[in-house]
Amino acid sequence: MLPDTLRDELCARLGVALGAPTETQLARVYAAWCRQVPFDNVRKLIALREAHVPPLPGSSAVDFFTHWLSDGTGGTCWSSSHALFTLLTALGFTARRIAGSMRDTGIVTHGSVIVTIDEQEWLADSSALTSRPVPISGDAYRDTDPVFATEWQREGDTHVLRFAGAPGPELTPCRFLVDPTDTTYVHQRYELSRTFGPFNHFTYARRSVRDGFVVLRGPVRYHRTAQGMASSTLDRDGILHVLAHDIGISPAMLRQYEACGALDLNFLPLPQ
Repeated sequence: MLPDTLRDELCARLGVALGAPTETQLARVYAAWCRQVPFDNVRKLIALREAHVPPLPGSSAVDFFTHWLSDGTGGTCWSSSHALFTLLTALGFTARRIAGSMRDTGIVTHGSVIVTIDEQEWLADSSALTSRPVPISGDAYRDTDPVFATEWQREGDTHVLRFAGAPGPELTPCRFLVDPTDTTYVHQRYELSRTFGPFNHFTYARRSVRDGFVVLRGPVRYHRTAQGMASSTLDRDGILHVLAHDIGISPAMLRQYEACGALDLNFLPLPQ
């Protein structure tokens, strides 16, 4: 549960007024989230490098939001989806958490949120950052936005989300396999992610910007706009600049990130 004072502070920072849990209000809250709350693994990398004991950073919504307010950090899917679920619930929405397989590998690696309003269901994904909630009460949906292209399709007993990412032009698939989940499940999957996954070995961050979105993947910055995708390879100072100016991470957090060796990981070969 979010204290009312924290809920109100979050709404003020997001620029969203309290209101009835309508489709319009959901669109406002989710759009503000996509613009301001990054998907990033900065705190997770620090925790792994400094061998923090469980839980991982952002496991509680209060911890997640406290650090977003003070340091500009977000989280990876398990922590960010749990935080978004908690915020939406505190705002009066009927929401539930679900889980799926990012890149459709068959392994459950991704958490997300579904909101129900007047029997219509909407996907609000804190990783895909699709800019608009995705309507899922139907067999198929397609948004042809040149930046935030999104597809949703029912396939047998499962649903598949496809969304625009980087570096390539192809949409990234995620097949949802577990509906619903709960807090215990989310925390267990998040802790399990200590043992595998690319977000343990290099920096990954994504945030929507005025003309599209920026992705930092290791030492490469990608910028997708309506005109296409641009990329640039960065040195150490360049990575720190992107994290500060594109993603919004505080100087204090970046000093900790650099001191623990997380910055250096971006220039090492990935483990086999």
